[in-house]
Amino acid sequence: MSDDAGVPELIHVVNVAQTYIACTTSILVWDWLSCLPQEWRCIWSRPGWSPIKILYCLVRYYTLLVLVVTDVWFFADWSESSCARYVRILPGIAVLIDVSVELVLALRVYALYGCTKTIGAFLLLLIAGFLGVMIAVPILAFDYTRFPSWPGPCIVTGKPSIAGPKFIIAFYASPMVFDIIMTTLTVYKVMDHNRHGGSSSLLNRMVRDGIFYFVAITSLNLLNVIFFIQPNTLIQAINAPMSIQISSVLCCRLILNLRTVNEAKNNVRKYSNTRGRWVTEIIRESEDPDTIQFTAQSRNESSFPGALDSDVRPPTPDGILVHFERQVHSDQLQKGGERKSIGRVPPV
Repeated sequence: MSDDAGVPELIHVVNVAQTYIACTTSILVWDWLSCLPQEWRCIWSRPGWSPIKILYCLVRYYTLLVLVVTDVWFFADWSESSCARYVRILPGIAVLIDVSVELVLALRVYALYGCTKTIGAFLLLLIAGFLGVMIAVPILAFDYTRFPSWPGPCIVTGKPSIAGPKFIIAFYASPMVFDIIMTTLTVYKVMDHNRHGGSSSLLNRMVRDGIFYFVAITSLNLLNVIFFIQPNTLIQAINAPMSIQISSVLCCRLILNLRTVNEAKNNVRKYSNTRGRWVTEIIRESEDPDTIQFTAQSRNESSFPGALDSDVRPPTPDGILVHFERQVHSDQLQKGGERKSIGRVPPV
């Protein structure tokens, strides 16, 4: 294709890319503004700086900063020498966003598995490998699109490298692999928890949000891989800004939704829907010994055989049974200074 024949296509692609970026930018800004009340309640009103709070600020506000750079990048006119010199900066500054997003998912899995050393070491190894790939790809495989005339926009494209002719695909394939592992670990742990009789709105929210995030982001990364495989270099990187912005939106939603559910869980005072079920897994939520405040999970009697030695059973499917036992001691001391146990309070 001659230079003259390529100019109309070039102008068309540039206009489409600029409109596309403006649309995805509006989604990011709209989400930030709509989440400000929830963000204030769940993030800023809480004292201290936890790892999740720091990651939230990186994912939300560092992404907004990168957004400004991205808009300047795609809407400004560059000389060819300047584009060649700075072409790796935009992907490079976006790496921190990707790493922060994946750290949020890793911390969720780490907490879900009880913060064990084994899962912690495994996640650190995954993060190190992911970070290595995300740094290596811009250095080895990123290039810029040559235009018939300059100045013009600086559009990223791929080039062959010592790591392979299409090594740039790893920039989007590695998040897909990481998200697959995180989603699999989350779903497995929650299914194992439910299989042993547990159930939690917090865990269910983690799975639901995690699967939605996984499907959305994996679809975007797969779309990027497809565009980089096709031969038209003008449109190879057209979806890259959208994947960064949408991943930021969904990751912030993950954090806010999880904290909202946890906040609601801590404010619960009473439960229902226990007809024909045993109420188990009572957990005290107050350190005050005079306060009875607990959460509970309910299970069918058929799935909990022999768990209680009491002769009391739900009389009908419409009955409500809460089995709450408590050891009662007499104030009088037996010989040897031990308190005398006078039995248990009957189930109520």
